[in-house]
Amino acid sequence: RVQMISILLASSTASAAFLPSASPTVPLELSRQQSRPLLRMAASDEPAPRVRVELVAQRSAVGSLTAPQQQQESETAVGVPPPSAAVPEPPSLAQRARTPFIGLTVLATAAAVGIQSKRLYKQKVEQLLADFAATMMAYLGNDAEMAATVRSFRQQLGPGSFRERMFTKFVTALVNDKPLGVPAIQQLKKTIELMKLSEEVTAAGFADAAVELSKKPAMLGKLTFLAERAAPAAARSAELRAKFPNWDADTVGTLQRAMLENLYREMCHPLADGSEPPAGGDVLLLSPADCARLMSETQAAKKEAIRVAAEEEEERQRKALLEDAVKGSEPGDRPGE
Repeated sequence: RVQMISILLASSTASAAFLPSASPTVPLELSRQQSRPLLRMAASDEPAPRVRVELVAQRSAVGSLTAPQQQQESETAVGVPPPSAAVPEPPSLAQRARTPFIGLTVLATAAAVGIQSKRLYKQKVEQLLADFAATMMAYLGNDAEMAATVRSFRQQLGPGSFRERMFTKFVTALVNDKPLGVPAIQQLKKTIELMKLSEEVTAAGFADAAVELSKKPAMLGKLTFLAERAAPAAARSAELRAKFPNWDADTVGTLQRAMLENLYREMCHPLADGSEPPAGGDVLLLSPADCARLMSETQAAKKEAIRVAAEEEEERQRKALLEDAVKGSEPGDRPGE
């Protein structure tokens, strides 16, 4: 046993001598630690061949020495540039000055693209609103088609609050294109219901339409007349009578009353004498007494107009007969002369 231990120590020392190491004492100590389990095995078991003992000792010594050394070399190589690597130069003055200009160019380009996109979007929205008003006017009176038009253009306009602007465009088109009367009032009221507009949104739409029509006093008066009968509360909230640039409230009230009575007289005029007042007085916010009065005044005016027309016709015929008589009494017109 002593002879085998001596052989193992000698072989471990000889193997460690051929390996690179910074300290000659480390391989001997490591080889002794690694070889202790092998020595115990050899002491307890039968003698093994010499070649096997030497190979096991050599492998143990080589593995214990090379693994830390390779790990140290790999850690040394990481993060340390080679001596031949060139040192990076700092950026030049031109490069440092070019960077802010590149950033400004990118920002300016992005701003220009944003402005252009915003302008195109506004144009598209305005075109859709105009198309909506034209389509509503084309289907005016057809509730199903009007409701489908509201849904279709609401989807095309996309997210956002467009009900007020849609209503403003419709009201402006209605005032400009349709005659004043009960049907226009009814269609305006029906459109407010189809679009499910609140009193605040309706008032805002009336106010915006009044701004667009402020340079046309006749159209502004027509808007006031329709709005006060289709949505009285919203019309009061919009203060439409205060939108006239050159007329005060009393003047506007007088003109609105005259417009109302003239409209109902036109409705009464085609009816025969003794007929009942025409329907629609409630839509125009006329009392039954006012309807009867206006009907009576209209019929009396018709009778007076007929009487005056008959008198004028009689006077014209009398003058014609007188002229014929004067011509027949002249000497040159008698026979034989």
